[in-house]
Amino acid sequence: MSISFNGYEKSIITFEAGDGLAVGCPVTLNSNGEAVPASANSKFIGICTAIRNGWASVQTGGYATVKYSDSAPSYGVTMLATGANKTVKPVSENGIYYKVVKVDTTNTTAGIIL
Repeated sequence: MSISFNGYEKSIITFEAGDGLAVGCPVTLNSNGEAVPASANSKFIGICTAIRNGWASVQTGGYATVKYSDSAPSYGVTMLATGANKTVKPVSENGIYYKVVKVDTTNTTAGIIL
């Protein structure tokens, strides 16, 4: 038997999809309330899970797998912000604390609780 965090308190909100949005990327909202890719070194509200017909599903709670850049985040409560190329990265300031429960250095992914 393996451990699974999928489905834990999963919360998804539908937004209009802004330019450049991609599945798996950290999301913020623009001045029109559209979901857009979060810019580098910024806080993000969630992770884009789907895009269809101009609408985006954004996961704002629960367990999510994200790509990371720079260095692998530490297990436990870790401050993250957006990194390069629609990833997240560990930071020491100007981020948001998330619970990191899984780190895959081979695939450069981390499992976080939003």
